[in-house]
Amino acid sequence: MGQLELRVSPECWDEVWSADPLATPFQSRPWMEAAEASGHYRDMSRFYDFGKGRAVVPLAAVSRRFRGERGMSMPHGMGAGGLIADFDPGPADMRVILDDLKSLDLRGIAVRPNPLRSTCWEAAGAQGWTRVERCAHVLDLDGGYDAVWQRMTSAKRNRIRKARASELVLERGNGPDLVDRFYALYLRWSAVRARRRRLPSPVITLLARWREPKWKFDATAERMGPALTVLMASHQGRPVAGAIYLEMGRSAVYWRGASDPDLTRDYPANDLLQDEMIGAACRAGCTHYHLGESGGVESLMRFKAQFGARPVNYAEWVIGR
Repeated sequence: MGQLELRVSPECWDEVWSADPLATPFQSRPWMEAAEASGHYRDMSRFYDFGKGRAVVPLAAVSRRFRGERGMSMPHGMGAGGLIADFDPGPADMRVILDDLKSLDLRGIAVRPNPLRSTCWEAAGAQGWTRVERCAHVLDLDGGYDAVWQRMTSAKRNRIRKARASELVLERGNGPDLVDRFYALYLRWSAVRARRRRLPSPVITLLARWREPKWKFDATAERMGPALTVLMASHQGRPVAGAIYLEMGRSAVYWRGASDPDLTRDYPANDLLQDEMIGAACRAGCTHYHLGESGGVESLMRFKAQFGARPVNYAEWVIGR
């Protein structure tokens, strides 16, 4: 290996990201800048020059009081990280990267790679690392929107037609107002779920704010610019469903979604939003649309599969607790 640097120059990071056909918005420099700008993380991403090609591993240090710093790629709730490269890394290259990460002065490291890049991590052996099984859904956009539409289930196509024929009004943008309205809908979704489970609403709302803090959406919307879009579907002025869509290069991502369960029974707004995001990804020439993990929730996995998305099994690699 030729060169190893702690700090990645913006130019180099952008070049490597642009050259990687599988790179996602989560692995981009602006995404890391959003995490760092929040004040909760410190950028300590790694750069590797192998002579035959270059690689970057986005890595954020997360400080825990009395427990030191942990390295995460990426932090919880900030998507998958792992390596991007302008060449095809072999097992020997990956072992260099894994050994370097192990050598860092951190209390622990967790790397959750892009699911479509999992094979190179598997091939390296990852000695000394703990494997955590994960599963994400990815939609292949090969053939464009018409081909994707045909791969959807007939029931899903009917629900999209119903949504388009309804009185739903669709808005999109990334300004503070839409971010605020999306977050308010997320809190309402949490409160409705708490009520249905007969759980104390104030406690659930507090937990919801802790799991998905508002600063995360404010920071990413500001730093990502037009690469991040908030979509809101409303009926007669009432928000029914919202989603956050990321699009950069050849990858698109469904990052977050929230809805009003009392209204989605009559108005299939979630189906409409997914169809809008898939259509946008196809028009932009993206090759893949990432729908993320489902936490083992069968109904959510089925929802994603009905659009033609396939489950991708992969592993998160962890050192320390």
